Order: sequence, then structure tokens, then C-alpha cells
Amino acid sequence: MKKILVILILLNFYSCSSEYEKRENKVYYRFWSFGQGGWNEKIVENADLQSFSEIKTDDNLYGRDKTNVYYENIVIPGADPKTFKHIKDGYAVDKNRAYYYNDSISNSSPKEFKIIDGYFSQNWNNVFYTNKSLNVCSVKDFTFVYKDEESFLGRWSTDGCFYYFNNYKVPSKDYKNIELFKGSDGMAKDTEFIYNKDQKYILPHERTVFVKEKASFVKDTIDIKTFTVENYICQDKFGRIN
Repeated sequence: MKKILVILILLNFYSCSSEYEKRENKVYYRFWSFGQGGWNEKIVENADLQSFSEIKTDDNLYGRDKTNVYYENIVIPGADPKTFKHIKDGYAVDKNRAYYYNDSISNSSPKEFKIIDGYFSQNWNNVFYTNKSLNVCSVKDFTFVYKDEESFLGRWSTDGCFYYFNNYKVPSKDYKNIELFKGSDGMAKDTEFIYNKDQKYILPHERTVFVKEKASFVKDTIDIKTFTVENYICQDKFGRIN
């Protein structure tokens, strides 16, 4: 019985972890923080007291008045209070665009907008990572490369034309020959270059290797054919690369 009571108390704390309150002719955003020892609050600056209302969600992070929409105590730039609608987690839409928490999603529209997961979403003509647009060549062909991968550090995806690590597009023109390295924080290669997210990977001038074919020591060399990444460690036939 005691365990059940403790669980109910914790659920009550989490269910009311934040809220808006009107008092002293001001609007306050109140939130519970164990780290800060209980309830804390911030003034919602310039909120219209008469028209302000809380937008009911699981965590009560949004409010609106006749002029603005608020995330906690911050105005969401450009959000339309009349048509703003919270969907789930940090996603919302209004008549003009989609939103990720307190940011508008770049180049988005509410048309056919839907959530893919906690970081990815899409509408009728694009795919988005948090508030960033991927500008994919095909929404229909967008898919995750490793379907079982749910890392908060990042996921590989493709639209059939390019590969992406989160919002970073691998700038390779050799799509059919790209090899991705799972669990590498965005390393990939094709037959010509190594890539780190959306940049060609340039090895710092710190390594000297012996190249048998040249019978000499050479600086700044990566052997692309044998290049691999395991447990975030890059290496090729010459050894580890820092």
C-alpha cells in the first residue's frame, strides 16, 4: 500500500510539473524542479492578462493570448494564436507552418504534417530533423538506414538520392558506393573521400606512415579501401587515426 501511495504522489508531481498562473496583474510560468528544490517561476513578459490562457498538454508548456503563443515564458516568433495547435511532445502547427518546441521548423507547412519520431517529422513535400529542413529529393522514399537504431546521438537516413546523419547531408556524388559507419557519430566513405557528417574528412598533419608502394614515409595519408570506424575509433591499414 505504501508503494502505491508513493507512486501516486510521484505521478501527481510529474503530471503537474509546470503550469501558468495569473496573479498580481501578471502571468507566471511555474515549474517543478527537484534540482532547484521545488516550485520555481518566471514572469511571462508582456502577456495580456485578460486574454491569456494555458494550452492544455501533458506537460503544460504552452500558453497564448490575443497576440502571441508562448513556450514556457518565451514568445514563439511568428506563431498564430488563433490557429496554433499542439500535436504531441514538442510538435505543433498553425495555419502557416510547423513548430518544434519554441522554434518554427524551417521551410515547413502544416499540410499533411506528421511526426515520424521524437526528432524527425515530415509534411507533404519535405522531411525535418527537429527544426531543420532536410530538403529531401523524395518524401515517399525517405527511410532510416538502420531501423533498429534509436540513438539520441544521431540516426542515418536516406531519401534515395543522398544519405543524412541527423540534418547533415553527406556531400557525396557517388550514392551507390557510399558506406556508412553505424555508431560513428556521422562518419562515411565512398570510393574517393571520407566524410564526417556534411564535411570531407581531412586528416590533421600529425601522422606519418610508411607506404610500401612508394618505399617512403608519407604524411597525412588515409587508405580509403581499408578505412573503418569501430567504437568511435577511426583506423585503416596504417593504424589508428586520432
